[in-house]
Amino acid sequence: MTDRPDLIIIRPAPEMQLKSSPTRRRFRNILIHNLHRALGEIPHEFRVDQARLLLRSPAVEAACELLGRVFGVDSFSPVEAVVQADFDVLERVARERFAEAVRGRRYAVRCKHHGGPKLSTRMVERRLGAVLNDVGTVDLTRPEVTLRVELTDEGVWLYTRRLPGPGGMPLGIQDRALTLMSGGFDSAVAAWYTMRRGVGIDYVFCNLGGATHEHMVLQVTQRLVRDWAAGDRPRLFVVDFLPVVADLRASLPGEVWQLVLKRLMYRAAEAVANRRGAQALVTGEALSQVSSQTLSNLNTIDAASDLPVLRPLIGFDKSEIMRMARDIGTYELCEGVPEFCALSLSCPVVSSRRGRIAALEEALDDRLLDKVVAEAREVDLLALDEADLVEPDVLTEEIPPDAAIIDCQPPRRFRDWHLPGAVNYPPDELARCYESLPKGRPYLLYCLLGTSASLLAERMQRAGFDARAFRGGVNRLRKVWSKRTEGESS
Repeated sequence: MTDRPDLIIIRPAPEMQLKSSPTRRRFRNILIHNLHRALGEIPHEFRVDQARLLLRSPAVEAACELLGRVFGVDSFSPVEAVVQADFDVLERVARERFAEAVRGRRYAVRCKHHGGPKLSTRMVERRLGAVLNDVGTVDLTRPEVTLRVELTDEGVWLYTRRLPGPGGMPLGIQDRALTLMSGGFDSAVAAWYTMRRGVGIDYVFCNLGGATHEHMVLQVTQRLVRDWAAGDRPRLFVVDFLPVVADLRASLPGEVWQLVLKRLMYRAAEAVANRRGAQALVTGEALSQVSSQTLSNLNTIDAASDLPVLRPLIGFDKSEIMRMARDIGTYELCEGVPEFCALSLSCPVVSSRRGRIAALEEALDDRLLDKVVAEAREVDLLALDEADLVEPDVLTEEIPPDAAIIDCQPPRRFRDWHLPGAVNYPPDELARCYESLPKGRPYLLYCLLGTSASLLAERMQRAGFDARAFRGGVNRLRKVWSKRTEGESS
């Protein structure tokens, strides 16, 4: 008997078996390549065994940690014992190795031939089941534990674990696509679902919030790529959209700003996609989630790009998206990324016509969009190190006692609630006048959702001010302030 087998059985997604023989072979070779890349420096070797793969590695548990993140893997099982084809040996090993696993639980024994000795599978199931019957209860329809036995040319393999992979198709069997990345829950999950169908993904971030926002998006995207893009080498393209937004706000009525902004982002993404040879755009839009995601507005937005737009989350609820973000490991990072504060106080349009929006856009400077796209920075996500991911010194979770407090909410929100002693400067007003403020004291900025304050704090820092932005927006600030005042009064 082998006490510590070095073998893992990998079952590719069943969908791969429906393909023609040449296609199936190509998909399998891509899957093996991705598995090699995922395992990295862990010693390993693969062998094809009919419709599955056999992985041998001295680091079985370390390998199992990684196999569950490779698209195209349906499930995998580390073999727990390898024994000779002898009933007495099988019964002894079953008792010694698996009695504790089935103790007090419902169990079944399943035996299959994969070549090897001509033992009766039914007899194996009966005899091993009888050996364990005094510690568990046989249940062939709803077992809690299944002892699996495989009769092979290399001996009899026994195992109980059948660990799930992500399924889908091997990453790289399709052409590339480009995801519009915001750093929020939606875009990361949308990219994950698209990768799961074999599509290599690059990313574009249209930056409205300065270095701090970019840093947050970089963290989310790097985590997604590090954990799930084995076999690929994705890029993130950062486009400075602040000049485009300034032109938009100066040229068009407020109620169409959000809609036109989306169209401009699609145009920028299409230009980057053409540079990378991507065949489609991917977004995290879900129907009816916000005003720009009505059928009418999505129809108007789609006209901005000639590339097809993939929306994997179109029918998802927000709670489903957030639950999926937890599963893929991006939730905590995305939770800290604030949505960019609304461009306008006007109610955005929920119904639009392509012709009217296109006519309004003629007032914009097309050369500006071309310029920011041409100047986009390209980031190799797998080449980033810890120094690249250091957060800019802009955000704080403290309320300094000696700081001048600047509230960047709209006046109506300021009247609803603000920190005692805060002065109200909406973002546009502060952007025009901050240079006239005295520089001899620290400043703390906050806004409704957090992004405008961090952008303005960055500008003030570049102008020589000691300025910080509160991390997380007004809701979080109120909680911190409430705890502080309660502590002072007790």
